[in-house]
Amino acid sequence: MTTVEASQNKAQQKGIVIILLIVVFGLLTWGMYEMLTGPARYNNRDFMSLYAGGKAILRGLDPYDPAVWSPLRAELGSTWMPDDRTPFPLWTLLLVLPFAALDLGWGAAAWLAFSLCVLGGGLFLLINAYYPKPLPVAEFGLVALFTFTYRAVLVSMNNGQITFLLFFVLALFLWLVRQERPFLAGIALSFIIIKPNAFVLFVPAFGLWLLWQRRWQIIAGAATGGLAMLLISWLVLPGWLSEWLNVTGKTEVTAITPTVWGLAYEILPEWWAALGLVFVVGVTAVIGLIIFRNTSLTETEVMPLTLIGSLLITPYAWVYEHLLLLIPATLVFLITRKRGAAALAWLLLAFIMPWGTLWLADSRKSDTFTATVPLITGILFYFFVVAKTRRASSTITTANSAIIPDESSID
Repeated sequence: MTTVEASQNKAQQKGIVIILLIVVFGLLTWGMYEMLTGPARYNNRDFMSLYAGGKAILRGLDPYDPAVWSPLRAELGSTWMPDDRTPFPLWTLLLVLPFAALDLGWGAAAWLAFSLCVLGGGLFLLINAYYPKPLPVAEFGLVALFTFTYRAVLVSMNNGQITFLLFFVLALFLWLVRQERPFLAGIALSFIIIKPNAFVLFVPAFGLWLLWQRRWQIIAGAATGGLAMLLISWLVLPGWLSEWLNVTGKTEVTAITPTVWGLAYEILPEWWAALGLVFVVGVTAVIGLIIFRNTSLTETEVMPLTLIGSLLITPYAWVYEHLLLLIPATLVFLITRKRGAAALAWLLLAFIMPWGTLWLADSRKSDTFTATVPLITGILFYFFVVAKTRRASSTITTANSAIIPDESSID
């Protein structure tokens, strides 16, 4: 086969893949519309905040103006008004404009189809980056089954959440790092600001680690991406940032969230805020000691670890943010060499813990104990991934020391 023929075959294969993706996306959209988002069935879901925000931009309205926001939601069919303005930053609303241009039912259906596609895409990137040989069919089936039936995935689908895109962004970041493309990895990382509430510890802790490790290209990429989003959004609606920062009311539910704050309220209701602060300091200290005392750690260990810590201590997070825990859980499964142990850990993290805590939440009428899901995920991630890296680094250092001759013995 000549070079020209080979390039033509490759182009044809790409064309076939693109056509298949379009067909799959179309079928998923139709299925979502029929099952979940048909007429008037998605009016009072979380997706409405994204959809109405995008619709406001398309109409030239200010989604941060309370006089605009509630009447617009009502016009679009919503009777649920959780906020006096859109809770999302403007750059997030710009991303959903293609969906906001559609009817609510079809826009939501396309959004859910897109969400499933990026979930599958993120899973593919993780497998491609951390499992160099083809994953056995049985293991792939196990990963796919518990990924798409993960509790946070189904909750996010039911509400039309944006966490699927965050999952893909973080998976893409790790894949680009493994491909040795740090600047592009930094640009991908900057997209976490589309929903910043889950990253209160992640941004300062991981950011400081990147500075400490002199990952200048990643930092430059993240800064470039962030500034580009700010510039574009500012051109669309100057002054929006100060208006968005006036969003209030989210921390009023902190005591019932599946975080250390919710656990603190369960333990000591009268002093939950003080106990929660103690927990926050403790989690932050543990994460800091792990990532800054081990120079052998890489983005593979540090990024998921700071993510887990962030999901534990953020004052505002719900179960759908736990979808991001699929990243450390998947890495545990892919990196662990003992496949039996890997399968058991995956079963615990992706099925038993999430659905077990749902049963507990249903019986108690409170979801605060679901904070144990990121906690157990963090513990297993440390022992299966982080500690393994530390031991490997220590072994190499010891071996290198052993082969260096003692200068005093050399005559």
